Amino acid sequence: MKKNIKNFIFAFISFISILIYLNVFLKEESYNIILSIIFFVLWYFYSKYEINYDKKTKKYSLILSIVISIILGIGHIVSAYIYTPIASILNIKNILYIIILVLGFSLMFYRLFGFILLKINKTNFIEKHQKMSTKQFLIITLIIFLCSLIYFLRFYPAIMTPDSYYVIHYANNFILSDFHAFGHTWWFGIFFHLGKLIFNDYNAAVAFSTINQMICMSLIFATGIKFLYNKGLKKIYCLIILLFYALNPLYTHYNVTLWRDIMFGGSFILTLISIYNFIDKDDLSIKDIILFIVGTLIMLFFRNNGIYVYIFSIPFIIIFIKKKRKQMAILTISLAVFYIIIKGPVFDYFKIAKTTSVEAYSIPLQQIARVIANDKEIPQKEKEYLEKLFDYEKVKEEYRPAISDPIKNITSNDELTNDKITFFKTYLSLLVKYPKVYFEAYFTQTLGYWYPDIIYWATAGESQSIFEEENIYTKPLTNTNFNKLIDSTTSRKIPLCNLIWSIGLQFILLFISSIILFYKENKKYVISYILLYGLWLSIMASTPVFSELRYAYGLFTCMPIFIFIPLITIKKKEVIK
Repeated sequence: MKKNIKNFIFAFISFISILIYLNVFLKEESYNIILSIIFFVLWYFYSKYEINYDKKTKKYSLILSIVISIILGIGHIVSAYIYTPIASILNIKNILYIIILVLGFSLMFYRLFGFILLKINKTNFIEKHQKMSTKQFLIITLIIFLCSLIYFLRFYPAIMTPDSYYVIHYANNFILSDFHAFGHTWWFGIFFHLGKLIFNDYNAAVAFSTINQMICMSLIFATGIKFLYNKGLKKIYCLIILLFYALNPLYTHYNVTLWRDIMFGGSFILTLISIYNFIDKDDLSIKDIILFIVGTLIMLFFRNNGIYVYIFSIPFIIIFIKKKRKQMAILTISLAVFYIIIKGPVFDYFKIAKTTSVEAYSIPLQQIARVIANDKEIPQKEKEYLEKLFDYEKVKEEYRPAISDPIKNITSNDELTNDKITFFKTYLSLLVKYPKVYFEAYFTQTLGYWYPDIIYWATAGESQSIFEEENIYTKPLTNTNFNKLIDSTTSRKIPLCNLIWSIGLQFILLFISSIILFYKENKKYVISYILLYGLWLSIMASTPVFSELRYAYGLFTCMPIFIFIPLITIKKKEVIK
């Protein structure tokens, strides 16, 4: 009897949490028959499947259920306020809702993850087969390339945005600037100028460079599949991954998009594989070293936040790859020194313009702006500084919780650059005075990178160049009906489509994969994810917009790989202590 009452209460709490999450709690819609069925399903589920897990399964199920429930609980409440500049998010009502959501979801997820963990232990994902041949590798590369070619024809010569046209303009006119990552502009420029030499046409030159990117990304994706295949992953799963890389509209769109983020995202596959092999193999192989160097150089020079990702990761790589510490130290630090030399004295010698400071201060500027926008009392000394930092009277009007560009546009870059000490003193002073406002600003500014149920644009394109001297424009080589079909693949109205486009989901999957490695007592392999965590943390520290998929593209490119890594990694005696 007690057990039945307990299960009834658990089911009811979980039911209420679902109603809150679906935004129908205490509304008429919450009383319709279909929603009511959910309660009885939950009651049956709790009564039928009693918890009988071993100690280890209980531990990791609890970790997963609590963390993910907190993400969903806080994220759901915050998501209602991302377009509301002036509002108190963490009020008593919302905090109560968060508690109910976390409790109700934890009860469900605890059972669910316990079942999944036990199932993983009983399921065999590997088999004995020969290593992938060069012919098989090239066939896989060709399949991915041909699927992207369909999109290339639709968006000929490339999918382009204002950022893309700036890259073309800089490359075409040999403008030395790092505002749009110099490495990507240089790499694009080589093939652009070669295409211009061959075809004597700007559009064809862009197309030539786009095809180069398609080939590179196809090779990178094929390398990821080859890695899993050679580790023994069953052929059926390798085929599924191939189809995912080849047919997923996210990858096919991005393969033909002229952004620095595309190759940058692909570089994480190369570094993940090489670091895994550094851990797994007794000796360092030349192939893995080359793979790591290539991946790292792309990461460092194709996006300006790549250095922060890399520097964050270096200590972990050196400390936790214990048997190869000296080699890892030499390899990782040498690449960092090379980057510093290039970006320092070499850039200075050639007078290459660097990015402005304001770009790196998006989150603290937003937090301060929210304090001002909410009419909070600010001490006179801090106010005098803020009146020099901002166009102060416009802050309340311009502040947007989800994007920092309006505030950055009214910020004095010179004031910020020349007096960082005063900025940080002011920032910390207001943090102590208004911590709740700061938390609210941070949650809304970063929401899409940890909460999965966010809809925001991921693909876009301008049909005409913003620079008159480069007459570049989108000219589809396919008919209108075909174009409409291709364009429909990005629709979020298609059921389950948000699984493809959700940044928060990719982070959650990365976290689950890490926990499974701990559960299977292979935690040392979590270090192979360190650059992905560095990528995520770099975005969480300085994102200018609440959900920009291309910034986190490395999570998407690596997802099919890191999902299977815990499933192909055989338990070994050596673990991180």
